[in-house]
Amino acid sequence: MGYFSLYLVGQAFDVGFTLHILIVDDDVIHGRSVRDVLAAHNYPADVATTGHDGLARLRKAHTDGNPYQVLILDLHIPDLMGVDVLSAIKTHGLAVKTVVLSGESELSTIAPILKLGAYDYLRKPFQVPELITSVANALSAFQLEQENKSMQAEAASNARLYQFLLNASPDLIYMLDEHGQFRYLNHQLDGVFDADYNSLTQTDWQHLFVGRQNLVDQLQHQFNERRTGIRATVGEEFTYTSSVGNQHTLELSAIGLYEGRSSDALGKFIGTYGVIRDVTETRRTRQALHQSQRKFHSLFVDSPDAVFIARIEDGLIIERNPNFDNICAVMGVSDDRHDSFLWTPEHQRSDFISGLARNPEHFDWTFARDVQGEPRFFEIRARQLELEGELCMIATVRDRTHERRAEQDRLTLQEQMQQAGRMEAIGQVAGGIAHDFNNILASIIGYAELIMNARARLSEDQVDQYLGEVVTAGHRARDLISQMLTFTRAQRGEAHPVDIRETISDVSRMLRAAIPASITIDTVFADPLPAVIVDPVQIQQVVINLLINARDAINGNGRITINVFEETQPAVCHTCGEPITPGNVVIRVSDDGHGISKELLAKVFEMYFTTREPGQGTGFGLWMINNLVHEHHGHITLDSTAGQGTSFGIYLPTAEVDATDNQLLQVPAPQMSGRIVVVDDEVSVANFIGEVLRDKGYPTLVFTESPQALDYLERNIDDVALLLTDGSMPLITGVELIQKLRTFNTQLPVIYITAYTQSTDSKALTKLGVNRYLQKPFSIDDMLAAVADLTKTEETAES
Repeated sequence: MGYFSLYLVGQAFDVGFTLHILIVDDDVIHGRSVRDVLAAHNYPADVATTGHDGLARLRKAHTDGNPYQVLILDLHIPDLMGVDVLSAIKTHGLAVKTVVLSGESELSTIAPILKLGAYDYLRKPFQVPELITSVANALSAFQLEQENKSMQAEAASNARLYQFLLNASPDLIYMLDEHGQFRYLNHQLDGVFDADYNSLTQTDWQHLFVGRQNLVDQLQHQFNERRTGIRATVGEEFTYTSSVGNQHTLELSAIGLYEGRSSDALGKFIGTYGVIRDVTETRRTRQALHQSQRKFHSLFVDSPDAVFIARIEDGLIIERNPNFDNICAVMGVSDDRHDSFLWTPEHQRSDFISGLARNPEHFDWTFARDVQGEPRFFEIRARQLELEGELCMIATVRDRTHERRAEQDRLTLQEQMQQAGRMEAIGQVAGGIAHDFNNILASIIGYAELIMNARARLSEDQVDQYLGEVVTAGHRARDLISQMLTFTRAQRGEAHPVDIRETISDVSRMLRAAIPASITIDTVFADPLPAVIVDPVQIQQVVINLLINARDAINGNGRITINVFEETQPAVCHTCGEPITPGNVVIRVSDDGHGISKELLAKVFEMYFTTREPGQGTGFGLWMINNLVHEHHGHITLDSTAGQGTSFGIYLPTAEVDATDNQLLQVPAPQMSGRIVVVDDEVSVANFIGEVLRDKGYPTLVFTESPQALDYLERNIDDVALLLTDGSMPLITGVELIQKLRTFNTQLPVIYITAYTQSTDSKALTKLGVNRYLQKPFSIDDMLAAVADLTKTEETAES
């Protein structure tokens, strides 16, 4: 079956993977000889003596994931011919490079073998270098396929950073005779070369490069290679441009074929065996990968943000850019090898990682850190990625301190502008309010003087009647002052469920005196009407501005209508353009004034826009209304026709009213007996409260200085049943007095009295244990009811 020359060539190639070679030869001695020769060149191989056994081994190795890379196949095997083995390999898609051994010299026999997928053909007898070179080339081809697969896997793992397409090019295999004419040429690169493959057989190899003399000159010693072994052509690269302009980078490997070769002579040259591989996509892919890596590196390093890559498991920082080092310096971090310093306390990192797991594509985290005595605000934006089989994250860290401060400044400025708007609105109605307040004072003073001057001739019933008028007028003054204080307070309140009817009714009463009698105001409330989630003061400001605008739009007689209802139809916001779904509560303020022209409808909500004369308006009104309404997640509609009137619709979200919302918590008082302590720096008010309580039988002590009251409470707390304290006092305020009280007594019932409107401070007062809240001026009945409820001594007092 042939023999092997003992002539050996250079060392086997370092292929970089575990070799797996199979020899199929029915000649046991010959098969073992081939195996031993390969082993001597560091190519371990298995031997099968039948075609069926060899094919079974190929299938099993392929199934087990450890396929054979090279198959050395004897062409003539009794049980299953080599051609049949090649056909089965092709049918089952087994990725093995087949080197066929045969004594046949006819190309008619060799060509079908190559067409069936044989990688190489060695004619028996053959030289060891030829076998080793053929096996090495086959392994090299197999290795290239593996490298391409590895590059594709690398591309997939970095798909978020860069994308490229890697395609392994198939090989063109050819054979030349001793005269340099094609004896075999497959069509694997059909479409690359312009030549007609079918007409190339028995023609000179130069015909493949027709019209490209430069390539003929370049390849004349390589394409029809005569050399063998390590001197043969391997990886000769050249560029081929087709007639349609397609440029391909090709790689040529070729070796001379010799007949009758021995250890001391090459034998007769019979032709050239060559392989042309299209490496265009591989080169392009490598270039694109290199460019992508450079681009990513540039973006990473030059990013204005602090960027780092860390392992999710332990926070070890793998990569970082210079700006990340700057952030570390700002934070004063000494150990920055791990990302744990970003989370204080450290358990917050677990919360962050959990959030990132739920949102692997994009997750934000903000935190504050005290840096050199000043608060700094930072934001982390992260996404997951996998690097070399490990789950990591790439994240940016931004110092948001300046943005936070700018936003706070913006909110402060906006609040100041809103406060200015409130003051402007009060200025618009100041004359009417002063007129109303003067009427109240006239009533109080008039009835009081009448009683003083005619007391002798007035009956007891008349005196009671006149005093009742004084009290009624005082209540009207109290309500008017309360509304003004509420409306003009500078603090931003919290949005909470509110009965909008009460809010609008208060505005109507306050503004009635500021609107001429020639203008009728109609207020219509739908029933039922759900609560809305608003800050009532801000909504009052909205309504006041709309009413003032409506007043100014009417010359002479006219009508303003306030219609409040739950909208059932969709609409579109005039300012933001978003659709408005049904279910909102609508405050529609309409007038029959001069209206707004079409040209101005798009401008009325702009800052500083006004149609009034210079000095008559700031242009903040409607701009502020738009801001306030959208801050409450509401919307605005506007309908107006010049000469016919204007209608503004304020759409506000609804909410279910919780009976406990916005009310001071009714803290139950324990059963106690003892004195009542009254503290108020206004002597007349303190004495008035004391006289009322004593008149009802309550033992009462009155203090007009809070430090003295605190000293008494500290020394006699067991003898005290109730504390009534004013809120605004010098030296020690009412809140401070309660705070000091709670350091040595947590149970004493407290009634908190103030001349200011109740605000969100009621929640803080509840936490201090304040049981009741009285706003000056309050009625005697309200005060006595609160005292009786907290002391539980009503029966004793009456007896």
